[in-house]
Amino acid sequence: MFNERAFRTWGHVLMGACVVSGLFLVLMLMVEEVVGRGGRLSRAAVTVTAAAFLGYLGTAWIIRLDRPADG
Repeated sequence: MFNERAFRTWGHVLMGACVVSGLFLVLMLMVEEVVGRGGRLSRAAVTVTAAAFLGYLGTAWIIRLDRPADG
């Protein structure tokens, strides 16, 4: 499912982490709109977004550790 091409440089990793965490932020805002009292930036939304960002970085770090050293 994953190959190391997406994790080749830390720039790609940070861009991917921002995109994934942004998707989680949008999802949490939609959940707040449906379940809560309107779409607002809550502590839960920020926590889930930060967890998605750090989880992506952790996954990329593990994948990059398994990669053979270049040159």
